[in-house]
Amino acid sequence: FAFSVPSVNKAEPAKRYHWVVLPKGMKSSPTMCQVFVAWALEPVCKRYPQLIISHYMDDILIAGEKLQKETILQILTSELKQRGLQIAPEKIQQQSPWKYLGWIITGSSIKPQKVEVKSDVKTLNDVQKLVGDIQWVRKICGIANDGLKPLIQLLGTSIQANEKQSLGPEQQRALSQISEKI
Repeated sequence: FAFSVPSVNKAEPAKRYHWVVLPKGMKSSPTMCQVFVAWALEPVCKRYPQLIISHYMDDILIAGEKLQKETILQILTSELKQRGLQIAPEKIQQQSPWKYLGWIITGSSIKPQKVEVKSDVKTLNDVQKLVGDIQWVRKICGIANDGLKPLIQLLGTSIQANEKQSLGPEQQRALSQISEKI
């Protein structure tokens, strides 16, 4: 994710910043990313209205009946590059099954990726991964926001991914109930 910060009264060139990971604690960073990627994809969406181009943050899904994969990928890569974004070649999926936002998509079905509930939580990053994995399937498994609340409370206000965390009795009960539903 890249962005520029203009100087006061244009006294000097704008400073350009690039994040590999969105900063934690900056409330608008997901929105900024979403808007920026939408802006970068707009020319491709207008050029190919017959295709479904869906994106969430940095995940992009392109689908259509007569999809010319090589052509659209080349155009997409070029448009994104012109706007300062790039696609990591190892992230491009051209064959079924496709993995997108916690789902496995084939020619005939869409199903959630297997969620492995890991209760071995040692750091804030472990909690973030755990809550993130549960978020993808919570609606289809009937997990209410209240069921996640004890785990979300562990996220707190810390911004250090390696900060030590552990599951207390309340979080372990919540995780046990969530595991049963999954």
